[in-house]
Amino acid sequence: MDVQNVSFSYGDRLVLEDVNLTVERGAFVGLVGPNGGGKSTLIKLILGLLKPDRGEIRLFGQPLERFRAWTKIGYVSQKANSFNSGFPATVFEVVAMGLFGKMGLFKWMGKREKEKVYQTLEWVGMAEYARQPIGKLSGGQQQRVFIARALVADPELLILDEPTVGVDEQSVAQFFALLASMRRELGLTLLLVSHDIGAITSMVDRVACLNKRLHFHGDSREFAAHRDEILHRLYGHEVRVLEHNHGRAQPTRS
Repeated sequence: MDVQNVSFSYGDRLVLEDVNLTVERGAFVGLVGPNGGGKSTLIKLILGLLKPDRGEIRLFGQPLERFRAWTKIGYVSQKANSFNSGFPATVFEVVAMGLFGKMGLFKWMGKREKEKVYQTLEWVGMAEYARQPIGKLSGGQQQRVFIARALVADPELLILDEPTVGVDEQSVAQFFALLASMRRELGLTLLLVSHDIGAITSMVDRVACLNKRLHFHGDSREFAAHRDEILHRLYGHEVRVLEHNHGRAQPTRS
């Protein structure tokens, strides 16, 4: 995936300015930055939901405007955990929705597709909940279901936009362990949007720091070595990183 000199505005408000970001096949990239810094807008541009004012985005070597193989990309929205608890669908049905891009919206699921849904639920540890209403699950359990929905069509790139918002600490730890397993066993390319600076430095290969412009894009070890300086540029003020008992860190204003 290549983002080349991309700029974007909402009306007169410039949100992204001359952004360049490359995600190599098999990489795990963490995208961090303040609220309103343009992270979710960049994701929408990558997914083709918005069109850049300037610049180009290429997916799997193809210009975005010609790209059609959307099943190669899985996406977990930051709104997944605020799912309507009254939505009348089972866990199985929610995951099966991830196959519509391959099957077509009005085709019946065959034995192979049903087995694929169960296999994916098994992989994320949610097979026993297949017939449960999605609204009856905890936030952490719902999170695993939405990851399964994103994985069921066998994507090559998985994009996760603030997937741990509103999820309890234990579920967050389990989530990061699941990400590590997915990358190791499925060979996925991962792009994770997160505020969790500690997790970024301990888990990802590369870090991209976005606040309208890309203030840093490089190896996670380089980021860790110059973290305070980079975060000062990113947030526009001195940042003190607090270490929590669960081993991750969050940026706070000093």
